[in-house]
Amino acid sequence: MNTTLLNPRMLGFWARCVREAQHLSQDALAANASVNIRTVQRFEAGLPINVISRRVIAKALGYTDPDIFDDPKFIETVLKFFDGLRAQQQQDLDNQHPDHVRIDAQALVNGDAVARFADVVNAVSFTIEPALTDETKQIAASFCDYVQDLMDVDDFPVSSSLGFAKDLDSILEELRGLGASVYSATRDRKFRRVDWGDKPSWEMTVGYLAIVPADRELSQLYIPRWMKLA
Repeated sequence: MNTTLLNPRMLGFWARCVREAQHLSQDALAANASVNIRTVQRFEAGLPINVISRRVIAKALGYTDPDIFDDPKFIETVLKFFDGLRAQQQQDLDNQHPDHVRIDAQALVNGDAVARFADVVNAVSFTIEPALTDETKQIAASFCDYVQDLMDVDDFPVSSSLGFAKDLDSILEELRGLGASVYSATRDRKFRRVDWGDKPSWEMTVGYLAIVPADRELSQLYIPRWMKLA
């Protein structure tokens, strides 16, 4: 039978929550477990400690079973707790953006990926995080301009495509060097005017690019639920 192991950082965070709920300092927990405070700090940070230290910390936190951290039922309980916490955090975010929807995003790590993105979208929306430095914002703006120009190019030869990808690689590398990451997302939309009558809706793929600080890892983007075409 396969046993799910608890992520050490998740376990460390759980242990810290239990300790703080008992109004114990790290010093007090270390004293109760007869270990060095650095051992408690490492454990709560998700860093490895030896099995004996894990067992005495479990006892010091009030668990009767010293091997509780490896118990499948305990692990299941902790995982459910964090799943519920993430769901609540996501719901809180959704409530803060009632006029937006979430779509899956992915990091753009090379020029080829950017070129493919520009090739499939019919329109694009850009977001440059205000927290970035002015220098980074300037380069991010140049990147956005390049993508916009690339979208307007039709039927370019393979040699040109390679050149575009190399240029975009350089810009992405420069952004990474300045502590920024680029994320993309797409959404298929249908547009129509009230006066179109029986005419079919206009189908198009809208692209979204977000340039954010590198320490922000995005899996989804919030985008407006509705959009108008000029």
